[in-house]
Amino acid sequence: MHGLLEITLKKEGEKTALEALRHAAPLRVIRPFYPEGEGPAHLYLLNTTAGILEGDRIEISLRLEKGAHAVVMTPAATRIHPMPSGEARQRTALSVGPGAVLEYLAEPVLPYADAAFRQQTEILLEEGAILFYVDLLGPGRLGRGESFAYRFYENHLSVADREGRLVQERFRLRPSAHPLDERGVMEGFSHLGTLYLFCPESARQALLSDFRSIGRADLFWGVTLLSRRGLAVRALAHDTPTLHGFFLTCGAYFERRSWGDRSPRFGDIEGDQARIAAERQDHSPL
Repeated sequence: MHGLLEITLKKEGEKTALEALRHAAPLRVIRPFYPEGEGPAHLYLLNTTAGILEGDRIEISLRLEKGAHAVVMTPAATRIHPMPSGEARQRTALSVGPGAVLEYLAEPVLPYADAAFRQQTEILLEEGAILFYVDLLGPGRLGRGESFAYRFYENHLSVADREGRLVQERFRLRPSAHPLDERGVMEGFSHLGTLYLFCPESARQALLSDFRSIGRADLFWGVTLLSRRGLAVRALAHDTPTLHGFFLTCGAYFERRSWGDRSPRFGDIEGDQARIAAERQDHSPL
């Protein structure tokens, strides 16, 4: 099946509105809603089938025009079903216009046993564009005893602006050839999360310090500055909620440093840090 979803968003007054929409089954989008009042448009990208099947070709294009602000989510994990001989592919193109803000918060990709999936994401950032992009990968159907039982998972991510390449990442996981639960790979963890952030240049160093102040003993993670415009965060955890919580804390700092507002979707920094400090004290040696 060839699924298609093309979305263009524009700024209308104080809010972001849908300008153009084109879709073909099994993809569709819930029209923008505004839980924060006028301002960011929230959208859910939907696959109306049970997941991605052998032979599927999925194409998603999202464009934000000048000054638009969108929070894009998926309602559930992307399930990649068994495909013993073939494969499936997804290509996503994101374009963030001048001064626009895109928060892309997809649920994890879950490759089932014998799945074979290629994912390509291309992102273009215009001048002053801000991006918060989360990519999550799970091990499979743990409830059925599946863990890294897929044939392969390939991910290619490219982020660029008018001056050139900002990020170029490509990796291919083939558990049968290179076991993922060994040291030096997943280090005994089951879930992988990657966060790319692009923010005002003046905020980068402060964000790096903010992130390094986050204390989390329940995951293994690191953060680094990119050559220009942004930061990269990668984390390993034992479950999806742990990654969610960690990236929401990162998002709260990102939001405060990038445009100064406090939204309910990213939670409370001070509350999170107080909880972590209390946990450390509770578990400190006598």
